[in-house]
Amino acid sequence: MWDKDIIRPIMNFDLGCAVGDIEWAPYSSTVFSAVTSSGNLYVWDLKQEKHTYMCEHPAMKKAKALHVSFNTTDPIILVGDERGGVNSFKLSKALTVGPLLPKEDDGSKTSQ
Repeated sequence: MWDKDIIRPIMNFDLGCAVGDIEWAPYSSTVFSAVTSSGNLYVWDLKQEKHTYMCEHPAMKKAKALHVSFNTTDPIILVGDERGGVNSFKLSKALTVGPLLPKEDDGSKTSQ
C-alpha cells in the first residue's frame, strides 16, 4: 500500500504469488480485495485487522484470476479469469457495513 507523497510503502501484504487485481470497496474506505494468479480471492478490512486478511477463498479452479470488482449496490464481489469466466461471491454482513452517516437534524435549530 502506497501514499503518492511517500517513497516507501505504508504497508506490505505478501500473498506468496502474483496479484492479478486489487479493488477498494465502494462503501468503505477500509475494505479491499485482491485476486492472485493462484486463483484465490482475499478480502481485508483494515478497521478490523491491519495485518491479516479477513477471508481467503478459492476464486477459480483451473484458470488464473485476473480481475476483481465490488458490486456497488449488493454485497457481492465478482472475479474474472483469463478464460473469460466470472465467479460471484456474497460478502459477510460484517464486511459490508458502510461508514456512519450523520443523523439529520431533528429540528432543534431555531429559525430566524
